[in-house]
Amino acid sequence: MDLRQMRAFVALADNLHFGRAAEALGVSQPALSQLLSKLEVELGAELVVRTSREVSLSPVGELFLEGCRRTLSEALRAEEIVRDAPLGINSHLVIGTLGAGANGPLPEMISRFRAATRGLVVELHHHSNSATLEREILAGSLDLGVVRSISNEQLVASRRLLDEQFVVYFPASHALADREFVRLHELAAEDFILWPRYHGPSYYDLIISGCQRAGFTPHITGYGTSLESQLALVAAGIGITLQAKSNSSIIRAGVRCIPLAADLGATLWLAYRRWHRPPIVDRFLADSQTVEHNKRRSNEQGTTPHT
Repeated sequence: MDLRQMRAFVALADNLHFGRAAEALGVSQPALSQLLSKLEVELGAELVVRTSREVSLSPVGELFLEGCRRTLSEALRAEEIVRDAPLGINSHLVIGTLGAGANGPLPEMISRFRAATRGLVVELHHHSNSATLEREILAGSLDLGVVRSISNEQLVASRRLLDEQFVVYFPASHALADREFVRLHELAAEDFILWPRYHGPSYYDLIISGCQRAGFTPHITGYGTSLESQLALVAAGIGITLQAKSNSSIIRAGVRCIPLAADLGATLWLAYRRWHRPPIVDRFLADSQTVEHNKRRSNEQGTTPHT
């Protein structure tokens, strides 16, 4: 079994079509079939179920896929280490995050860690939902992820980063746009712009259930698959949007951001593999834990932490 066979299998798993998988790999379909058949013979198991109408993974193939992704990711990491060494790059950290992480606590964490880590290159990936981030962490494509929730607690560990409140983005001309804060029940008559539920079911349901506890079900007039697209709809007067407070660092013309009284709250978590993680991840975790400890001590003593 070699990496070429693994890449062939992963390409087929991603496309579930021999023609598209072969095109993605830059090989012919017969060559792809040969690589896959040789892999199945070596493993003594059927990985792919082929019929005249469709291609699918066998149950064993589904299990094998996760290991393949992790192995290919580690192989790529090893190649990067060799290529980066002549450039003075000693460490490579790949982080995935929701928008709230990128707009909230993550930049400061990265800044502090990079200042203390010689030759560090940071690669930051934005994802719209926690489920995708968790899959990438498990596959080894990400070292760390900033998420709202995790499902596989046996394989993915997490640390609480931030408990935060919400804000409301209004069109600049809205009657409530000059308030110091608003309560959720005051928004009962408003039109709402939300994330599509498939982007994050738990986050979507949090907003819907919060509104229902406040006595109403939100009237949805628009969806945006990114914060930028939602704010564009707000600026267009389509409706208002509720966002976690971390996102209040983002501003744009035509909208106003007003704090929402403590009617809703959400948590950000730092997620990582429980086992088989690079040493750089443990160093980042230790550094971020030290920073948070110093912040808590500073808040208790009423002083500013030393940097």
